[in-house]
Amino acid sequence: MNWLDEHGGDRRAAIIATLDSDRGKRHRDYADGNRDFAAWLLVADMICFRRLGVSIFDLSDWSWRGAYDARTQPANAVREAAAADDTLRQLLGGS
Repeated sequence: MNWLDEHGGDRRAAIIATLDSDRGKRHRDYADGNRDFAAWLLVADMICFRRLGVSIFDLSDWSWRGAYDARTQPANAVREAAAADDTLRQLLGGS
């Protein structure tokens, strides 16, 4: 079972609709045709923007594919990527 299949009903439909919209184009392009990975990226990006006010694409290099392949939940991947981003940490007042 892939990541998207783990979500049913309305949530899955909303993710797919957003992925297929103009908003999802960057995620589809980054995922190079892998729709499940693109959907996972989209959710991670939405979480990142809601929590930090920036896109996942604004964070320093992070292995989003590695996190996806390791079956890391999008929220946890965002947390790890943000913690690893030195610039973001400084902007948020961390050391």
